[in-house]
Amino acid sequence: MKKEKAIKKQEKTIESKKPALLAVDTQIAHGQRKISNAEKIAEDVKRDAKKEEKNLQRLKDDLDVVNKAANDAARVQRRVTQSGVRLPDGHLEEYQALKTVATSQAVQERQTLEKLKREQKLEARKLGTLQGKHEEHEARQAVLLAEYESWKEKSAEAEEKVSKLKGNLKGIKQDLEKNEAERTKISKLEAEANEKLQNIHSQLLQASAEQRETERDRAFKENLANLQRVFPGVRGRLVDLCKPNARKYDLAVSVVLGRNIDAIVVDTEKTAIESIEYMRSQRSGQATFIPLDTIKVKPVNDRLRSLAKGARLAVEVIQCDASVERAVHHACGNALICDTLDIARDVSYGRGQEVKAVSLDGTVIHKSGLMTGGRSTHNTGKTWEEKEVQNLNRARDDLLIQMRELNKSKPRARADEGLSAEMNRLESALVVAREERASARSRVDDINKELKHLHDELKKAAPELKKARTSLAKIEKEMAELQRVIDEAEDEIFGEFCSKIGMATIREYEDRQLKAAQEDSAVRMRFDAQIHRLNHQIKFSEEQLTATQTRVSRLEETATSQRNALESLQKQRAGVSTELESLGSTLRTAQEELKGLNELLEERNKALETAKKLAIKASKDNDKALKDIASLNDEIEKLGMERSRIYRKCRLEEVNLPLQEGNLSNIPMDENIRQEMGMDIDGGDESTQQVREVDDYGLVIDFSGVDETDLESPRFGEQLDAKIQTLTAEIEHMAPNMKATDRLEDVASKLKEAETEAETAKKASKAARDRFNDVKHQRTKLFRKAFDHISDCIDRVYKDLTKGKAAPMGGVAYLNLEDSEEPYLSGVTFHAMPPMKRFRDMDQLSGGEKTVAALALLFAIHSFQPSPFFVLDEVDAALDNTNVAKVANYIRQHCSDTFQFIVISLKGSLYERSQSLVGVYRDQDVNSSSTLTLDLQAYDTQ
Repeated sequence: MKKEKAIKKQEKTIESKKPALLAVDTQIAHGQRKISNAEKIAEDVKRDAKKEEKNLQRLKDDLDVVNKAANDAARVQRRVTQSGVRLPDGHLEEYQALKTVATSQAVQERQTLEKLKREQKLEARKLGTLQGKHEEHEARQAVLLAEYESWKEKSAEAEEKVSKLKGNLKGIKQDLEKNEAERTKISKLEAEANEKLQNIHSQLLQASAEQRETERDRAFKENLANLQRVFPGVRGRLVDLCKPNARKYDLAVSVVLGRNIDAIVVDTEKTAIESIEYMRSQRSGQATFIPLDTIKVKPVNDRLRSLAKGARLAVEVIQCDASVERAVHHACGNALICDTLDIARDVSYGRGQEVKAVSLDGTVIHKSGLMTGGRSTHNTGKTWEEKEVQNLNRARDDLLIQMRELNKSKPRARADEGLSAEMNRLESALVVAREERASARSRVDDINKELKHLHDELKKAAPELKKARTSLAKIEKEMAELQRVIDEAEDEIFGEFCSKIGMATIREYEDRQLKAAQEDSAVRMRFDAQIHRLNHQIKFSEEQLTATQTRVSRLEETATSQRNALESLQKQRAGVSTELESLGSTLRTAQEELKGLNELLEERNKALETAKKLAIKASKDNDKALKDIASLNDEIEKLGMERSRIYRKCRLEEVNLPLQEGNLSNIPMDENIRQEMGMDIDGGDESTQQVREVDDYGLVIDFSGVDETDLESPRFGEQLDAKIQTLTAEIEHMAPNMKATDRLEDVASKLKEAETEAETAKKASKAARDRFNDVKHQRTKLFRKAFDHISDCIDRVYKDLTKGKAAPMGGVAYLNLEDSEEPYLSGVTFHAMPPMKRFRDMDQLSGGEKTVAALALLFAIHSFQPSPFFVLDEVDAALDNTNVAKVANYIRQHCSDTFQFIVISLKGSLYERSQSLVGVYRDQDVNSSSTLTLDLQAYDTQ
């Protein structure tokens, strides 16, 4: 044991170390993952930094190229500008003068042209707006068409998913319905089996079949068998020697026989006394004996045979052997068995017959007129048909097996829970799929509507676009005509000037100069924009590169710190692993030692079991030997008693026995049978382990005159008895003895004294018997009064405590008497059957069911002689809230000013229904208990 405790302690130590090792392993794995992630991220960031450096260098190179190109373009533009037409100062003044003159020409056309230019800008802007809107609609239409195809596919997928989920859900529901149908079918079969089982239990209850044979009953049967073996005059139990001639009389006959039903029938009173002494010496309990030779049997009153129709003498419905008829007549007397209770009442009350009348249902009307029994006495009936009871027991076992098989085949709730969970999941998925399908369909419809709207808009915008284009073309045509008129006027004015400068028209000069300026400005703006963009990109790239390098540094620092922490954790893990290996090695050594010790213990246990078996066998042999010794000692004592009786008879009758030693005068004449058989029944077992010594009074019989063969012959004793009877008859015919007169006077004097004493004893016995019968009658009357009241009340009280919505009728409770003749000598059986449950013994009920049954019994007993107070101390400890509410309602209904309940409870559902509360608490100031009271009647709900 110490080794096992040490091993368990070592195992607990190892188990307590394993979480630490596991935690270290977890931390190591986590650190390794962090290092790996940090290194991986650092590599990625370094690659990004290199890319950013290359990009920054490329941008700088591009900026240099752009700056160089801008400088080259500026130089080229200066050269182009310088290489163009350059007017002398005099010609420039002439150009300006001519330009002023040309401006004054074709003024109306110029104004009209300016107006048309404004209109042309408006129309161009309008046309651009319409074209942009048209292009936007076309692009949106293309996007919507793509979305339409996509959502159409999603709608089809959602439809397919919904169909699939519906199919799966239908299959799950079919499985659930199948399980439910199977469960319903099995429940129906179980209900039928339960109903049959209830009927069988009812029949077994009526036949007293469910009463188990106790150790006392088995011991009684064994003692009866021993008595029949030792004493040939023992016939058996009265119930085994007779039986009713019809099955319907079983209960009534058992009630008539009453306490004599288990009485043992013997031939003589002497056999009864010897049997009693034998049972006392064996310490085998008590028994009632009916000696056939001394019992007083009253003659049957023939007038009762035809007293009433449906009433018959009990002795007439009982079949028995002729040799035990006296015992049956003694047990039954003039008792009548009536078919109904009304017939029994008519016999006892209507006809005024002082006889014991018993109805077939077990109700008894005694000679005094007191009525007892009824349906509740069916438990007192004896089993007359053992074969039928065995068939009922077999049928009950078959039904129980069938119910177990049905319970096994019933679909398990866990499977249904799985199916229900799957069904709920499928229903949720189906709801989601339907919502997705509805959303897809709605989106498809919306896209169709939007496409239709776009189509209508495009169709509506086409004429406006066409109209705008036509109007713009018309304005441009008018502008071209006006510009031609203006150009002709300018050509007339600048004709000579153009010849001087070598230009075909003045407009060529103006266009060249304007174009050069515009190109110079455009080149300058383009290069400025590129330089600005490149500068901005270079700045952004430099910032990104700095942030990336900072991030790389932080990642490298993180990896370094994690490596340091990892080295520390690995050292810690190595220490824990070394400690665990040491503990494991120690544990394995201890386990090997324990294994060796267990093997040694097993060998010794086997040797011990073998020794125990030998000891048990020796004990059984010893007990058997002790029983044989006791039996032989009883036989010796019986033979010694018989020898002493013969000796006394010989001395009394002055028979000269051939004696080798001793004298008959040594035989005591006043010692009675019980004194001669006296023995110390309270002594130890040694009195039954030794051969019992029987007093021979110093007499040794001389058997020399008898042949040895005659002594061994079993018929020699019978021959001597016959010879003695013959000689006795001859002596009676001879002359009387002269001493007979003296002996007669002596005997007459003793007879007179004995008669006087007997008469006195008889009177005293009669007076005592009368007083005893009066007390017995009064006791029975008082007991029956209380029992009948409680038996009538208990079912009603139990129903009030158990009825509810599910069981409006409540349960069933009743009391049974084990002995209807003298009920106070035996027990009272209490049966309670909760609502919607089959019959079971009281010890098989649950704690709450036992509590409700006990409360019903207490309330029923209290109703017989109510007291002003009823104290209940935590009776609701084993009750649930429903039963607590029922008990509280019952108490509220039955409480009054003359009947008050004091309930000690810890459940709020009980004391919240009280009229007042008393609380006990500890007062710290006085170091003592104090109480608080609260009247709840002021808070009753209206």
